[in-house]
Amino acid sequence: MSRHRGARGLAPVVGGLVVLLALLPGCGRKGPPVIPQRPTPAAVQQLQAQIAAGGVILSWVRPASNADGSRLTDLREFLLSRAVQTPEDRAEGKPPVFTLLATVPADQPANATVLGDRYAFRDPEDPTAVPPGSTVSYRVESVNSRGRTGPAAVTSIESLPAPGPPADLRARPGDGMVELAWQAPTGLPAPQGYNVYRGGESGVHGPAPLNPTPVVKPLFLDGTVANGVTYYYVVRSVAGDGPPFRESQNSTEVVATPEDRTAPAPPSGLAAVPSATGVSLVWDAGTEADLLGYLVYRREPETATPVPLTSSPISTTTFTDRIVRPGASYLYSVSAVDRSPRRNESAPSAEVEVRLP
Repeated sequence: MSRHRGARGLAPVVGGLVVLLALLPGCGRKGPPVIPQRPTPAAVQQLQAQIAAGGVILSWVRPASNADGSRLTDLREFLLSRAVQTPEDRAEGKPPVFTLLATVPADQPANATVLGDRYAFRDPEDPTAVPPGSTVSYRVESVNSRGRTGPAAVTSIESLPAPGPPADLRARPGDGMVELAWQAPTGLPAPQGYNVYRGGESGVHGPAPLNPTPVVKPLFLDGTVANGVTYYYVVRSVAGDGPPFRESQNSTEVVATPEDRTAPAPPSGLAAVPSATGVSLVWDAGTEADLLGYLVYRREPETATPVPLTSSPISTTTFTDRIVRPGASYLYSVSAVDRSPRRNESAPSAEVEVRLP
């Protein structure tokens, strides 16, 4: 009898433990477990595809943030994919099928050009080699160091022929400028304009043209150059309703070195004081920043051509002519010379006449 009563007495205790054990896992928990979120990079910006020199130049700007707006600090690479959609594919409603074209590292890529935050990649496959009327699409995706891929950016071009390159490109350097001129190409399609490219070494030109919009006339003035620096230029014909436009291959390359051709102003205030031992000259100093010095000239009244009295520019604004004849008359003038390689010389100052005692 006592054993049965003991068993019945334990039942409430065991039941309470079971309830307590069932409640323990939930103690202190506010809700379901939260999985830490790992941000993905944002999409690339300003994606463009441009037919150029028998291929396609694909350019884009790297993202500065993640898709959630946080700062992007671990960008690893870009995935570039390509798809060709023929007119028949479009008629049948087939979507473009992308295949991987290249992987471009985010830092110091060997297969792309980087200028600031803009990347440029050349697809060597000629887009005009696909069936006429086809659409060639490109997709670029950002990838971070964890291998997470951001949203894709897509751009497309039509497989239409590009115009021929400009002919007979010529360069005429000037003072702080280079003037370019060329001939329009023959054949079809006719160009709708031209893009001008410049580089600091032969065969290497910037990814973007100097002109913000295509040049309509076969003439371009580059006023963003420095004197004494050598520049290399090519021009491409463009067609299409872009941007982006369909570009021709490069024209022949030309080289130009602009130079300072602006002479200083003529000196002013020239005065002469004769004496028994010579003629002392004095004049006002020039204000040009690149002024090197002055040349002094003399002529006699019966001669038309002045003779230089200084073989090289002098830095002072005074000069004494000691090789004179008593009783003779002389006319003096002074010119200013700059420091440019050309040694530009000003027009002569107003002459002053002196008669020695």
